[in-house]
Amino acid sequence: MSKGIRAKAVGKEQVAPAAFDFVELMAERAALMRGRPKRVRTRAKILAAAVRELALKGYEGLTVDGVCAGAGMARGTFYLYYSDRAQIAVALQRMFWTAVYRKRPRLRGKGLKERVRVTNAFYLDLYARNATFLAAQSSLSRDRADFRLWHDQMNHRWSLIIAANIPGTLPPEEKVLRARALVAMADELLASIFTARTPSLRHWADHPDRLADCLTAIWTRVVVEDIEI
Repeated sequence: MSKGIRAKAVGKEQVAPAAFDFVELMAERAALMRGRPKRVRTRAKILAAAVRELALKGYEGLTVDGVCAGAGMARGTFYLYYSDRAQIAVALQRMFWTAVYRKRPRLRGKGLKERVRVTNAFYLDLYARNATFLAAQSSLSRDRADFRLWHDQMNHRWSLIIAANIPGTLPPEEKVLRARALVAMADELLASIFTARTPSLRHWADHPDRLADCLTAIWTRVVVEDIEI
């Protein structure tokens, strides 16, 4: 369904930048490690196998044995790199969001509504492609205080970026608060639709354009005060 998401702009329609499938991205990364030192190749192979397991079985079904079987290596080899399944899951989540930061749409010079619409389309596509993997975030936040802190810091950094693009004369701290509220709302809504598959909301996964329009309407109303878009 993600191929159908379009980034509508004023007076024209453009295709949103494609999100990525993290399983495919990590498999490609592992393949590119050929010729690198063995330790680097082995770590990349373990990570690629672990993200496959996460995407297939979720965090609750992730096991060291499953990762080792997928990577074709002994259990002892895994423990040379990671202490347990939680540590590698945290490492993968950090790598995922680093990739998102690098690959997110950058639309300098475009109008606010167009930037919001394109970005929303990108994130909808991202959740659709990586739903099971992203579902691990809630479990990791409960189990790992370090991941909970890192996730909070990451959301704060995103909020600072969003706040810097909010027009108007609101105090900076209020812009950051509005941005943080929007981030929390979007994460909760997309998680309910794509990862938890909440019965009353999951049908929206089949209507990505309408969902992107709704989110864009909410975002533009919250970030703009007395400014015509």
